Amino acid sequence: MQQIPVKTDEHLRELIDYKDISFPLETWDDLYTSFPDYTLNCHWHDAFEFGTVVKGELDFYTEETCLRMKKGDCIFVNCNVLHMAKQVNPGEPAEMIGVGFPPSLFPDGSIFHKYFQPVMNMQLQGFCTEASDLHGINIARFIEDICRIPDDVYGYELQALSLSSRLWLETLAYISEKNHSFLIKETPPHHGAMVRQMISYIQEHFAESITIRDLTEHAHISRSECFRSFHRYTGKKPMEYINEYRLLQAAGLLRETNLSISEIGSFCGFCSSSYFGKLFREKYGISPLGYRKGLLPTFDSP
Repeated sequence: MQQIPVKTDEHLRELIDYKDISFPLETWDDLYTSFPDYTLNCHWHDAFEFGTVVKGELDFYTEETCLRMKKGDCIFVNCNVLHMAKQVNPGEPAEMIGVGFPPSLFPDGSIFHKYFQPVMNMQLQGFCTEASDLHGINIARFIEDICRIPDDVYGYELQALSLSSRLWLETLAYISEKNHSFLIKETPPHHGAMVRQMISYIQEHFAESITIRDLTEHAHISRSECFRSFHRYTGKKPMEYINEYRLLQAAGLLRETNLSISEIGSFCGFCSSSYFGKLFREKYGISPLGYRKGLLPTFDSP
């Protein structure tokens, strides 16, 4: 069953459920063929994020920048940066493993102020290393080593903390060597806030009629800036994003409720059952009824 890969609040902040809140470190293994539309949904968090591609290709979006990532490439995403990712080729499965931890994993003292706070204060979005880059090779190795530690093994926290320290040291070495030339183009903070406002509005009102004017008035921006911002952050036009979000919600209702097809279409903001069915089939290659019966297409996308 496909589900939204990242749970967020109304402001797109990820609701991270650490196994041990006293040791806030998480690892993951993302198989993009299991995600709706092969997409890691748009979100942000107060943790540093590291990931490396172990299979396929991904388009990784951070603020205004789209990075094409291949096997062996690594990504670093700074705290509080809006980001998302999408599998490039539906026929070529993509997989990324990752590690995330907030600055609070390390004590607030000289180590924090000397090695972590400067990166947080740079307001950089992140960087991507290629598989051939020496620092990237080391970063990928540390990510893999952390992900391999059994979380029930004695001394897990000490091993994970040691490797995370080495991972961060390698990150600082990369920053120092590149002399900040790797920095993704910085975006004025209000740009990210505008997109978060519009996406939050869509999530709250997807069952209602939504127009471009509704979005521009909610975010206090022009129509042209609305289109530019959506494309920068999601790679989609506003109405395309709205319809895909509605279809995603509809797929969940088809799986999890006994509501009729027409009721689901109406609940998700579609003006008619025929229009809902048309868009659903165009997007997923199957009718809503066929999806409910489990007659899923071979590419396994809702």
